[in-house]
Amino acid sequence: MSDLEARVWRRYGHVRIYVSRAGAKVGWYDVRAGRHEIGAPELSASFWDAVREECRKLGEPLPEALAGPTGDVAVEAPQEPPMPLPEPAATPLEPAVEPGADLGLNRAGSAAHARAVELRSWRTRLASLVGVRTEARDFAAGAKGERFIGARLDRWARKQGWHVLHAVPVGRGDADIDHVLIGPFGVVTVNTKTTRGKVWVGENGMLVGGTKVDHVRNSRHEAQRTRTLLATACGRHVPVQSVVVFVGATGFTVRKGGPKDVAVLADVKALRRWLRRRGRVLTPEQVADVREVARRPETWRT
Repeated sequence: MSDLEARVWRRYGHVRIYVSRAGAKVGWYDVRAGRHEIGAPELSASFWDAVREECRKLGEPLPEALAGPTGDVAVEAPQEPPMPLPEPAATPLEPAVEPGADLGLNRAGSAAHARAVELRSWRTRLASLVGVRTEARDFAAGAKGERFIGARLDRWARKQGWHVLHAVPVGRGDADIDHVLIGPFGVVTVNTKTTRGKVWVGENGMLVGGTKVDHVRNSRHEAQRTRTLLATACGRHVPVQSVVVFVGATGFTVRKGGPKDVAVLADVKALRRWLRRRGRVLTPEQVADVREVARRPETWRT
């Protein structure tokens, strides 16, 4: 009996099987893309046995390299030359540039859009036709706002040499950070909020359309979690600031300067002005190091 263990990872339509032995990674297989990497060639046969078993459990087609008349292991499909492996402290078996493995390839609003699609049904479509607000509609509007802010961040990043990640999944649930901006000013977590109402911001709270919301608290938590995860992955302190930026607000009032540790901004123009005032706290080398760590999914899974 094989002592290999298989774990299935899912995110935004991607399905990947990770195989390990006694906690050490053996390899991975991307079910939808048909790509794989094996870091322990001597365990190749057992690796494919584990992959085949998981595919059967998932109801997914067997890998083409395995599908002989009897289902036995056949000759492995040719692979592209393996990429250089990172240091052992990183996760050596995950490719640096592949959809689902490089967070730099995520599109702005992709998480909110996926959630909106998941929630759609004939009932939500009917409710939308008569103007009734639904959770699916809220997620769709949120995705649109994230795409708007994300497009601006992408443009600024290209001009300034910054780096930006979108829809960054955090933990092993459905939580994600809308945007993570990395530059000489450090790291900025950007929480995009779309509304047609008026916004009131105090030192310790916020009202949107007259209703109390937790945007400040949630953004504060995002920043603290990001600070901890990046410090662990980089082996050093990484300065992180949090921002809440609105799209479509019809009014915006701030009392006593708003929260001290979370920047709450009325629109994308205010976000641009705020970023221009940030000081330099990271060298170009440190920016590159943080970006390399931040784009890896495993950095955010703890």
